[in-house]
Amino acid sequence: MERRKMDADGGRVVHRRKRTRRLAIVVAVQNVLVTACLAVTLYVYWDVQSRPLRTEQPFGNNMHIEFAAISDIPGNVTLSFPEVSSQNQMILVNKKDKIYINCTGPYVLYVHLCYLDFLEQNATGTLQLQVAGEEEKTPFSFPTLYATAHEVCRMLHDIVYLSKKNEASLHLISSPGFKIKHARVGLSYLLGSQCVYQ
Repeated sequence: MERRKMDADGGRVVHRRKRTRRLAIVVAVQNVLVTACLAVTLYVYWDVQSRPLRTEQPFGNNMHIEFAAISDIPGNVTLSFPEVSSQNQMILVNKKDKIYINCTGPYVLYVHLCYLDFLEQNATGTLQLQVAGEEEKTPFSFPTLYATAHEVCRMLHDIVYLSKKNEASLHLISSPGFKIKHARVGLSYLLGSQCVYQ
């Protein structure tokens, strides 16, 4: 019977050549993978950098309307917008204070506004979305805004449900001293670019 070689501590002799080859193969494969990942990353980076910048519409083909900013709005008024900065299948009507809805469905109503209390009497204000012909229904309201002597800016948004041929308007109901200094309003259809419900 062949005697096995023992090392100085009484254990088996390690076949170092075999282990060294395996380790070299593992390291080589790892280096190839790292190099491939780096090459793909650089390719994607250069590809993105070389493409011209796209000036896309903020809503793509989505049905929406966004109004140019308005300023100095006193309390208890229907907001009237001087112009539309972006629109798709929704229009302003009457005295530019009503939005004509072309498609039934859920919408995101969003408002960025800055307001203050110029009388310093703890003034409050509420924005309501009212639909013509549905005055007996409770209108949609954003949470009450509490004004201070210093201008406060907030972004409000919520989901509202509107029907085709509705005319909606945005009203400010407020106590004395409440004043909106700046407002930007938009309405965006949540179901894409086609009317799902008529």
